[in-house]
Amino acid sequence: MKKGFMLYESWPELFFWVLLIIGFFLSLAIQNVFFSYLVIFICGMMVGFIMVQRKGKLNVPVVIIIIGFLLGYILGNFYTSKKALIIVFALGWALSHYLYVKGYIKRFIGFTP
Repeated sequence: MKKGFMLYESWPELFFWVLLIIGFFLSLAIQNVFFSYLVIFICGMMVGFIMVQRKGKLNVPVVIIIIGFLLGYILGNFYTSKKALIIVFALGWALSHYLYVKGYIKRFIGFTP
């Protein structure tokens, strides 16, 4: 039995904690409600893009990493509703996925799903 941290086996947990901390401090730094919603919407759009790249198949490590950032962002945000943050994140995710699949964005970034 090997002792110590096995990066090959535990990379999702490592990224979970790193993104949880980044999300927490990012949300603490943004004290404006509008910008807080804007940042979480953009993050949701990035997750939608990741979903398109993976052709709709999100495996467990990717979901763990996404939840880590979202949880950190929600825990560090004292100025907005937690439910509203989740809804705005989901709306960004869905809108981005829809726009990429329908081909409205691919000409701007050169990505073809």
